[in-house]
Amino acid sequence: MVAVPSLSVDEVKDSLKRVRQGHGLARPTALLTTLPEPLRAHLADGRVSGPASAEEVTLLVAVFRQAIEGLTEDERLYVEVDFNLVAEHRYPTLTERQESLARQQRCAAKTVRRRGDRALDTLAYLLLANEPSVIMSTARSPATTSSPDQRRPPADQNALWCEDLRAFWRLSHGSRVDIVCSEIPANERPEYASPADRNYLRYAKFADLDTLIYLRTRFAQLAPTVTIRDFAPSEYYDTQADVLVVVGGPPWNAKYREFLPRLPFFFEPHPLGEDDPLVVPGLKGLVLGPRWTERHELLEDLAVFTRLTLAQGTTVFLLSGCLTLGVLGAARCLLEAERGARSFRYIAEHVGDADFVLVTEARRIGGLTDVADLTMVSPLLLLARRNNDPFAVHVDNSGRYLNDQTGTGIRRIDHVR
Repeated sequence: MVAVPSLSVDEVKDSLKRVRQGHGLARPTALLTTLPEPLRAHLADGRVSGPASAEEVTLLVAVFRQAIEGLTEDERLYVEVDFNLVAEHRYPTLTERQESLARQQRCAAKTVRRRGDRALDTLAYLLLANEPSVIMSTARSPATTSSPDQRRPPADQNALWCEDLRAFWRLSHGSRVDIVCSEIPANERPEYASPADRNYLRYAKFADLDTLIYLRTRFAQLAPTVTIRDFAPSEYYDTQADVLVVVGGPPWNAKYREFLPRLPFFFEPHPLGEDDPLVVPGLKGLVLGPRWTERHELLEDLAVFTRLTLAQGTTVFLLSGCLTLGVLGAARCLLEAERGARSFRYIAEHVGDADFVLVTEARRIGGLTDVADLTMVSPLLLLARRNNDPFAVHVDNSGRYLNDQTGTGIRRIDHVR
């Protein structure tokens, strides 16, 4: 055992407070940067061959989990939420996690914070005073431990990707989700889209109906306790939702147009029946559009996914494309089971919890919507910003699209609005 006479319980607790900030133990490498070296050595107890290694991270996470298991059931809940280990309260910030638990327990957030701090005292004592060999009595040596995915039974693997998707889409217990779907122009709607018609069908005026149905179905599967409502832009007024999902691009979605001044792109408007290509002024006037065969069959569209976090707490997701295929592709890219969870993790690794714009290809193959796993095929573009700063480019593979000779629809312009 490595002695740590220079560390007090208060110092250990201060270190734990730093660990639980941000993504907490959802990003295990935080243990290397937030725990002082003497404490890490004490917890590792000579079990790692070198400091700041993957082996050390694996061991520290195991020690933490065993110590947390030693807490009382009530204290354990607060600590697990604080360290981002509970699926239904999984958020990128400590404040969001504590507020989520407060909503579930119907108490003030300060009450959750106070109880969490008391539980942190106990955890600090366990980590500092207990023999590491006792804490690790049920943990296996990192050298012989299989990977988490190998150890995890199939049911737990399913729970893991569900947990990731709920966290990304902010689908915590009891949250309110509003979906504002694009609507067909009045002069293009069927007669039964009017409330005055004897066979009135409300959804007859919705433009991206496939995407709306897909979103409602997937959200209900992932988070049955979430309240979901849908609106056409002409029906929607500010309701202070926790999550706002805007479906369909600016030509037919007035709500989307309200966000355009804040975005690093726009869709160049064209007459009905023509493509509205994507324009990115900051990339030398880059313009990308759908691809068609010589017989005017659609090969590929652009899926454009944007996440914005408002100061008042609402998370806004904007799903668009040049055509309806791209809109549906934007939804499927980051919501389709394991593949969606892997793509979410790709985004998190590159930009964390920052606002971002993702552009990738959406293809129609045999009548099916096909969107690549971002861990296998990186996106065309990924831009991000923090604190309302200008968007910066993190990934630019637009050359892949420009150099592909299949179909047309790509150009650059010298002057953009």
